[in-house]
Amino acid sequence: MTRARRVHHEPVSGPGCIVRLTPEEAHHVAHVLRLRSGEAVSVFDGRGGEWEATVLGSGRDGVEILVGEPRADRVDPRLSVTLYQGLCRAERMDWAIQKATEIGVASIQPVLTRRTEERPPSADRLERWRKIAREASKQSGRRFVPWVGEPRQPPCAVPEGTLGTLLVPSPSVPAFASATVPAPDAVWLLVGPEGGLEPGEIEALERGGWRPSHLGPRTLRSETAGIVACALVLHAWDDLGSR
Repeated sequence: MTRARRVHHEPVSGPGCIVRLTPEEAHHVAHVLRLRSGEAVSVFDGRGGEWEATVLGSGRDGVEILVGEPRADRVDPRLSVTLYQGLCRAERMDWAIQKATEIGVASIQPVLTRRTEERPPSADRLERWRKIAREASKQSGRRFVPWVGEPRQPPCAVPEGTLGTLLVPSPSVPAFASATVPAPDAVWLLVGPEGGLEPGEIEALERGGWRPSHLGPRTLRSETAGIVACALVLHAWDDLGSR
């Protein structure tokens, strides 16, 4: 695949404005993409907007770009999918956030459960997760950067119109099925930590409207299960290879 000539900046006021990039994005333009004055790039704001742009200057003083016309084609899914990911080891959370962003989830909510072994992340670790989401959005062509929340307990009640699926590695629950009719307004997918959810937690979530499902006879790691489920949902109801 060709390397995307894209930069992230927030905010962008619209066509005709001049944007001075952050040092990190300026380094990306000057030293990774190796763009010079007059060359084309695009800029996205992480909130759904993207514009054609031209590099005005690239040097020691930074990088400025001239914002042009907006891009109108649709890139991000219409269906809002939230991944409630059980907190797991640092490198596995990094991977899960990166891949969930590439796939197209709207938000990623790390969750704390009774069997969570990892400590809640520091402020630096949380910022690293959000940076991973920004970089994955830039790489994958997305215009929205999914929000990565601070770890908390999963919500007990699923809102009306939302499909809440609780992934449980047990053949005693129904198999995962994303293609129900009609499509929901939004999808919540919850996967527990490496030790799984306790029976009492599953029962409490079921009372709140979560539906337990399993992903087949093989045991998947926590971070793998969430990514597989997100991909199946967006394939069935949105744009991930189904149309």
